Amino acid sequence: MTLRQIIIIVLTISILTSCRRGYKVEGDSVYYEYWNEGSGQNKRLIEQADAKTFQKLTFDCNCNFEFGKDKDHLFMNGELIESIDPNTFKFIGNYIFRDKDSAYFFGFYNNLNDCVIKGVNPDKIELIKYPWAKAGNLLINGKDTVYLDDINDFVSLDDNWGKTEKHIINNNEILYGADVATFKVTSSFQGKDKNFSYEFGAINENDFKKTALNTFDFDNKDICKTEPIVFVDIYDSLVSYIEDKHKTIKTVEKLEQRGFTINNIRYSDWAGESKIISVSLANNECNCIVEKLYRYDYSKPSETKNIFKVTERIRFEPKEK
Repeated sequence: MTLRQIIIIVLTISILTSCRRGYKVEGDSVYYEYWNEGSGQNKRLIEQADAKTFQKLTFDCNCNFEFGKDKDHLFMNGELIESIDPNTFKFIGNYIFRDKDSAYFFGFYNNLNDCVIKGVNPDKIELIKYPWAKAGNLLINGKDTVYLDDINDFVSLDDNWGKTEKHIINNNEILYGADVATFKVTSSFQGKDKNFSYEFGAINENDFKKTALNTFDFDNKDICKTEPIVFVDIYDSLVSYIEDKHKTIKTVEKLEQRGFTINNIRYSDWAGESKIISVSLANNECNCIVEKLYRYDYSKPSETKNIFKVTERIRFEPKEK
């Protein structure tokens, strides 16, 4: 063995032993060791951990984090995860874990304590392909879910997109009205079919013709043949979603006055903090979708009450005869 090879081996061992990461029990205390490029090797006291009952946890998971537990708590990378039973915690697959009551997704997250998959019975989870899974009629993407009546037809297109025979799904949003047969994924948040292009689960605004509510002819006998319209003159200031979401939607009100009836109303998240209220209406000749879009204004302080820019838009779908 040459001197150069010996030096390389020594340096490699030195690096590996100096870049330790994991849990260490010293006396009555538990520490989490980690490496920081700025400060080097560090260890942090885990104040909540009970040293007498603490133990490391290992799972058959290709996960880049370290679990540990004591008799009352579960920890990941030295951080306490609240409200998880450490004694029934186990790995399901695809970065999904569970305890006796709930399931959790740790594949990606903003808040370690906001990873629960809500509304899901962990005993019924079936893995599909990361990050997709299902439980009954609930389709799971990460920690988010959406109800599908044809969930057994679901096919994953990529990490963000999937489809059934009736629906196109982006993360946890159904693209209502999308043409499944011609739909193509164009990016992680965009797609298109023969009729429209889509962004974050909604039709792109560029596919709508801009017009004014006050000049639109709601009494037109051929209203069902109208191209998609967005009304640009209804709201001239930012609003509060909490205060505004239950108010009358002006476009819906005008349609009801002309014989349309409401079939259902959906309240959805859209593009981060933004929101959509979708109202499905119908008369004898066509179906109609009215959408009230609340675009979050990121230039405003988060504590500001009036923080959404609002527009209303409408599209008609003639009934098949």
